[in-house]
Amino acid sequence: MPTIDEVAKLAGVSIATVSRVLNSKNTVSEKTREKVLKVIEELNYKPSTIARDLANKKTSFQIGVIISERIAKILKNRDHYGISEFYLTVLTGIESYSKENNISFEVKTFEECRGDFLKTIDGFLVVGGDKLPRCVEECDLPKVLVDNYIPTLKVDSIVSNGFDGAYYAINKMIERGYTRIVHIHGSVSFYGFRDRFDGYTAAMSDNGLLPQTFECDETPEGISYALNLALSKNPEIIFASNDVIALTILNTLKKIGIAVPNDIQLIGFDDIISASISEPKLSTLKVFKYEMGNIALSRLIDLINEKNPHPVLISLFTTFMERETTKKEKEVK
Repeated sequence: MPTIDEVAKLAGVSIATVSRVLNSKNTVSEKTREKVLKVIEELNYKPSTIARDLANKKTSFQIGVIISERIAKILKNRDHYGISEFYLTVLTGIESYSKENNISFEVKTFEECRGDFLKTIDGFLVVGGDKLPRCVEECDLPKVLVDNYIPTLKVDSIVSNGFDGAYYAINKMIERGYTRIVHIHGSVSFYGFRDRFDGYTAAMSDNGLLPQTFECDETPEGISYALNLALSKNPEIIFASNDVIALTILNTLKKIGIAVPNDIQLIGFDDIISASISEPKLSTLKVFKYEMGNIALSRLIDLINEKNPHPVLISLFTTFMERETTKKEKEVK
């Protein structure tokens, strides 16, 4: 007698997908549904009561955590200023929830998902803001994006509220009397950088000030080039779109004899560990990275179990961690 495992293997889908078809769930595409039903007919498969209840009573899960080759390289190399800290903390949040809830997960790159891996799991998380390959974007399995949001895709997404964080910090500095505030940022093709960029420009514009932005790639050379352009504007404050950029700027300013915060103030974003131990300690917006990973996996399990299946965007507010690279009210001369 054929089994549900055999149906899943022949149809090229997961067992959970077969179960959804059997339970007439509407979260499976018509194309996939037809393929599964055809295999069921060919094998003359007769689902048991247990098989029919599988989607609603599943107590153990096999999850994929998918990252780009770029992030895999970052995690492997453990870069000097700690960009790997961000993703490691997100993964720690995922791991913590998985241990508490009988969940197994494997971390795979985009390239490794082009084979049969997606057929062996119940759902997956995609960590990071890189462009999704078609095989991942079009996969019918339940999925949640972590630290990314793609307009119109209508996929569950867990992000930090970069707009609110940037707006809050810039507005706070303006209230203290500072007006020459520039923004050095990574590519706005990444959702997180774009959100922070929008928050900065909105805060400046709402206060009648001209936003001045300088894009860079996240290399010492790229950041140095953007910094030189920014310094030509004689800024009082530099707002960087993440701590890696901010800490690179801090190191460069030291080398060229510009004192932080006395000559120029500096604000980062993310609050990686390196931000709290730099000299001077970096003022930054804290992203709740552990919570992002934890909430993302919790939401994925809900989707697998058909609980509140309508896609949502969950945005975690940041907290301004003011340390030693910013000053209080501007001195009147």
